[in-house]
Amino acid sequence: MRIFYLCPDFSKPSGGIKRLYRHVEILRENSYDAYIMHINEGFKLNWFESPAPIVYTSDLAQLHSEDILVLTEGLSTVMKQVKPLQFRKVVIALSFAYIFEHMPIGENWKDYGIHWVMASTKTIKDLVQWSMGIENVYIIKSSVDNIMFRYEPDVKKQQITYIKRKDTLSPIVEKILKARSVCSDEPDFIAIENLKLQDYAQVLKQSQIYLTTSIHEGINLSVLEAMACGCVCIGFDGVGGREFIVESGEQQNFVRAENVNFIDLAMKLAGLMEMIKQKDPKVEKIRQNGLATARRFTAELEKKSVLEFWRSFLESDLQLLI
Repeated sequence: MRIFYLCPDFSKPSGGIKRLYRHVEILRENSYDAYIMHINEGFKLNWFESPAPIVYTSDLAQLHSEDILVLTEGLSTVMKQVKPLQFRKVVIALSFAYIFEHMPIGENWKDYGIHWVMASTKTIKDLVQWSMGIENVYIIKSSVDNIMFRYEPDVKKQQITYIKRKDTLSPIVEKILKARSVCSDEPDFIAIENLKLQDYAQVLKQSQIYLTTSIHEGINLSVLEAMACGCVCIGFDGVGGREFIVESGEQQNFVRAENVNFIDLAMKLAGLMEMIKQKDPKVEKIRQNGLATARRFTAELEKKSVLEFWRSFLESDLQLLI
């Protein structure tokens, strides 16, 4: 039995792709014969290193009935294409946004022979179970590398960071703030784009504020990584972020604006910048709560949830054979 995670040939940094590789690493460390499967022969990522072995879709013809193909949530067309093939199929759903994007009206994953799903959040689990009637949906935990992503107070600069690929509204927020600004010492806005993992972590470690305007998130790993680096995080919860974001009270770890409302966000960001200038103790409280939040997302919990899914899947398969 072999397990193949079909991974998009997406060369830009992506938390979702990193998670697929991490699953394969976990499985191989625990004696499973697991692989990443890319589409185009020779495709290889260059923004992070992984020991996960890579095969390509040209090897699909070599899969046997006992093998398993893991497909990401947006690949409904591929699910439909591989349905007649005899190997087993599983879906990993990291974002709710892509589940129905290419799926024909009136169809769902059960029509494609999918009866087991890994979900990154309870929101996604509930959606899949409610909309498709699939019972075997397991939440797979995420983890933060708290060695690479760590708080170094001495390297902090007056800068606000966001990820360019995800945050189309952040440049508008920057324009609003700079239109009203009369100060020469306002923080710089840094758009992260196409950085290697270590360089991305270094920018977060240097930043005082992390800004997120993404509205379609499974679990927003970039926010957790920014929290781990001691950034004060502000923006939209992206729906999935609600599972760890606390927007008020003693445990507040995030400054939340109404999703899509960039006016509200600009005003709250201006307020946060003023609080930082005035050395308001509330800012440090939010930072420390963010650090504590990120520490909860451990590699051990991620590994445990991945292995629990695969044990349950294989035990169920075995019972069907008895």
